[in-house]
Amino acid sequence: MPKSIYTTFKGLHKNGSPLELLATWRKTFDKASEREVALFQKMYTDSWFTYNTPQMSLTAEAIVGKYNIRFMATLIGDESPTPLRRSDGFDVWTKEIPRVGHKFVMFARDYRKLMEVYENPRLKEADKVKQIEKTLTHDIQDAYLGCKDVMDFIVLMAFSNWGVAQFKPTLNNPGGREYEVDYSMPEANKLVSLVNWTTANTKAGKLIPILFLAALCSNLRDRGIEPGEILMSQELYTWLRMDSTTRLLAHGSDKQAQVVTKSELNAILEENEIPTITVIKRKMGIAPDGKNKVINPWNPNFIAIKPAGVIGEIQPSIEDSELIEEDDVDYINAGNGVRISKWRTGASTGQTAGEYTEGAARLLPLITEIGQIVCLQVRGITEKAVETTDENGVANYYLTKAEYDAETELATV
Repeated sequence: MPKSIYTTFKGLHKNGSPLELLATWRKTFDKASEREVALFQKMYTDSWFTYNTPQMSLTAEAIVGKYNIRFMATLIGDESPTPLRRSDGFDVWTKEIPRVGHKFVMFARDYRKLMEVYENPRLKEADKVKQIEKTLTHDIQDAYLGCKDVMDFIVLMAFSNWGVAQFKPTLNNPGGREYEVDYSMPEANKLVSLVNWTTANTKAGKLIPILFLAALCSNLRDRGIEPGEILMSQELYTWLRMDSTTRLLAHGSDKQAQVVTKSELNAILEENEIPTITVIKRKMGIAPDGKNKVINPWNPNFIAIKPAGVIGEIQPSIEDSELIEEDDVDYINAGNGVRISKWRTGASTGQTAGEYTEGAARLLPLITEIGQIVCLQVRGITEKAVETTDENGVANYYLTKAEYDAETELATV
């Protein structure tokens, strides 16, 4: 079976030179990789992480000691045998950098439309290139970005879930497997507010969120942690700007009815030595049972505080298809360890005629600054009285998760 249909579009010209579309895209990705430029769009992990060079056999076991990451063991029944291991001693399911991937199909009816453009003598060659390349771009973009989406998902979920990222087929990984990474966030960095961040509590005088954040950042600096960026959901950010306590700080009592603008909030944060807020707007698309569904990797009940700039590395491992290439498949190394494959199916393979585009990679984010990242739950909690004070007589509005869980357990006994 011939390779990708895009290898057949050779008669076109671009900038006066014959065009082979896949060859052109290989050069595009190569240039982007050389310049360390993310294609199509930026992701949170592009700003917070650097990408390492893909390595041949870097397993999870090789990085546990260096990065203090713990991996979930396989769940088995009391009478079940332990999972089968490969002869080389590696545990395929829990000890290797996870493989991520997906594929898309373009059926013959769509190819007909491309051929109509390609063979139309009335169209200029530049217009033909633009139309055909548009279809190619869409397939490659989805395949490439979908692999990088997983990196954002892992990091954002971990930052709003006590340093733990979990994948479950029934919830957020349809067609996949269970997988968990625990970045071993220090217990002192797992915090719980004593009261929910709600309008009722600010009106009752139980909470002033800006002063809460100022005190928290001051305490973190005393511990040697320099806050550089606060992460929260869009809804919580909007609530913070609209809340009466924030409006009072920004405008005073005479103009308290006015909404706090973004620049005014940033000024308040700076005056109180609180870092800027980054609103997490990331959503992911999954397709359980073939139906599209949008999920949010960020838990809106949480706030995270991280250092400014880069806080880790993303480690790729060489993709399987690069080790064992198939003769009838076209490949593009898309950078950052992502491998794009394109091939055709038809009667000779006993399949429906179509063009497949697959994106696949072996990637794992390594959070090297986990000790400098703080996870704070501000909603969805059982409230407790604000009674404890520090050495200066200032009320403590939060507990560590361990202290909170201990108090909750005692209260229920």
